[in-house]
Amino acid sequence: MKKLFIYVVGTKSPDYYSISELWNYKSVIIQHNNEIKSHFMALLKKFHLTWKINKFIRLPFQSIWATKFDKITWNKETQYYIIFNAMHIRPIPVSYLKRLQAEYNIKYILYLADNMDGVISKILKKYHYLPGINFEYIFTFDLIDAQKYGYIYYPVPYSILSDKIYDIKYDLYYVGNNNGRLAQMLDIYSCATLHKVEPLYRINKVKRSQQKFKDKIIYNKTCLYDVVVEEVKQSNCILEIIRSGQSGATLRYYEAVCYNKKLLTNNKNVVNLPFYDSRYIKVFEKPEDIDWAWVKERIPVDYHYDGRFSPTHFIDKIIKMENEKEGCESGSK
Repeated sequence: MKKLFIYVVGTKSPDYYSISELWNYKSVIIQHNNEIKSHFMALLKKFHLTWKINKFIRLPFQSIWATKFDKITWNKETQYYIIFNAMHIRPIPVSYLKRLQAEYNIKYILYLADNMDGVISKILKKYHYLPGINFEYIFTFDLIDAQKYGYIYYPVPYSILSDKIYDIKYDLYYVGNNNGRLAQMLDIYSCATLHKVEPLYRINKVKRSQQKFKDKIIYNKTCLYDVVVEEVKQSNCILEIIRSGQSGATLRYYEAVCYNKKLLTNNKNVVNLPFYDSRYIKVFEKPEDIDWAWVKERIPVDYHYDGRFSPTHFIDKIIKMENEKEGCESGSK
């Protein structure tokens, strides 16, 4: 039976770029979630789906924002694998997914790029994706969650977007959401400037009253991920700040490895990740731990990245797991 993979991603979101190697890959269709061009409608969608409200009362008619699968010509002779990043399965109704699965040969696959202590897991449970949907495989970027819940650990699928070389403009680069880490971010920024380090900070979801260093830090201005990559390539060192309880790496780790940049992180588990090199990666607990001379120092960085994070390998792994399962089933008959 023919195998066809449908990978559901956000429109122009980081995971859209991260799986760019799949855009023309064998037997893979990229399915964007419901694209909204109107700024007003985009704000309406954001409000309608916001977790701040929906954790108390689920607002009705959320399925109007759902992925439509309108580019798919369904065939009962095809085995479909629909891959969801956990962020983009919502707000597809569970009833719709079950009905689709009942009519066609469909296996659902979930990739968790957030740990199970975060908001994504609460959404998955509240909206009954877990345990309502029978996922064939659940992959996670977090080693602790893999061990705790029996999920399959797999590094974040990541494509290199560009091999263009840029001059270094910034000593330290940070981009990310507040998510309760603002005080730590600002402490590090303050220490960096005291040590004559030139940082570039982009922080989103910060209240105006909490914004410090307003003339230097870029607040609440989202940009496309290809812009982030350009700024990464113009930076000497990337700053990664993970939430408490998280062990999986963020995109900052993958950017450091794939674009040969130094990484400053508070993720103690980084020493167990592939490509860890103490010359290029430093772990800190508090700002006083940071070696600012190392942050500023310009040295050649080479992790000898071998392409293992490519999303093509993720598809190949699923195919291999399916082939092994089919072999076991045929052998037991």
